[in-house]
Amino acid sequence: MSKTRFTLNTYTLLELKSQLALKLFFVVSNKSDCQKLSEILLKEGFGSISVTTLYRLFINYNGAVPYKNTLTVLARFIGYDSWENFIDTVESNSYNDGIIMKKRNQENDSLLFHCIENESYKPLWDFFNSIQNKEHSYKVNVALDVYDSLLKTKKPELFFEEFIQNKFVKEYVLEDAFDPAFRIKNYEYAYKLYPNEIKKNDSLESLQDFVFSQSVLFRYYFISKNIPEALIIGKKTFVSTTINQEDLEKIFIFPTIRFKAYKLWFLEITNKTKKEIEEYANELLEYCKIITITHDSDFKIIVFHTVAEVFCYSSLSLDYHLELKNIFKDEFSKIPKNVFDKPLQYALPYFSANGLLLYRPINL
Repeated sequence: MSKTRFTLNTYTLLELKSQLALKLFFVVSNKSDCQKLSEILLKEGFGSISVTTLYRLFINYNGAVPYKNTLTVLARFIGYDSWENFIDTVESNSYNDGIIMKKRNQENDSLLFHCIENESYKPLWDFFNSIQNKEHSYKVNVALDVYDSLLKTKKPELFFEEFIQNKFVKEYVLEDAFDPAFRIKNYEYAYKLYPNEIKKNDSLESLQDFVFSQSVLFRYYFISKNIPEALIIGKKTFVSTTINQEDLEKIFIFPTIRFKAYKLWFLEITNKTKKEIEEYANELLEYCKIITITHDSDFKIIVFHTVAEVFCYSSLSLDYHLELKNIFKDEFSKIPKNVFDKPLQYALPYFSANGLLLYRPINL
């Protein structure tokens, strides 16, 4: 077994940590996380790395040089043949490589940024249309480049106006790479460009567009305590618009559970009685029980995180928090053991199903 040691620069270490977060569905940020990662590596046959080594590498890094074997185990865990294969890929700037942080986004502005910043939209139309048949991972990387560019551009709303009907931008930039933290300037404007009503005989796609856009806008205004705007969106979404519940179950789970869960917040800001709110919370819990029986782990993570966030920002008693955790107890076995016994909000980072936050976490 090789005892060769390898130096790590800040960029490489950050990329390694980012790809581990994508694999684990949570960021390694404390000793309990290191303990869980150590257990997973051993259980899945990748090799043994001590909790202390992982802690020194990811939490308290002070320039310590890890052994090549340690880095090889981690590289193989995240899908590479070797540590050298990981390094070669990190040094690449191709959209095909699956790299998260991208050197080009750290060192130089990309060509995409300059096109967006200078409103040179024709080449962007041609490029976006040309990649429709590319692999999902390729389009995810392009969407991340667009996201990083929109963070820096002065007038992102002009880009949204131009490309709201573009299939790639809509599906990958605004939906797959949706940012719940709304870090892009005037980000809500993009979702206001979505259809604000459902017309008769419209397709399920139209229903999904409406439910998704109105739900994320409602959440944004509620979380940011802009209750007047939340009420406007909420009344349109939960009162004025008739939504067929059977059709609602046919669209993707993310907009469906957002719609169902955020209705509890709407009941609270419209001053419904405690009994009405608790009755609806019980309906949500029953829905969660069905999900744990009929859906796979990815769906369970989406549902748990969405409902848990709603419960955390509600007036519900802690009894509801505990019942929700018990319903998803099997999913807690995949994360550090001590999380289950902590308040519900501590579980949220371990169940983040939002794609963008796994690539661009708010705090890494």
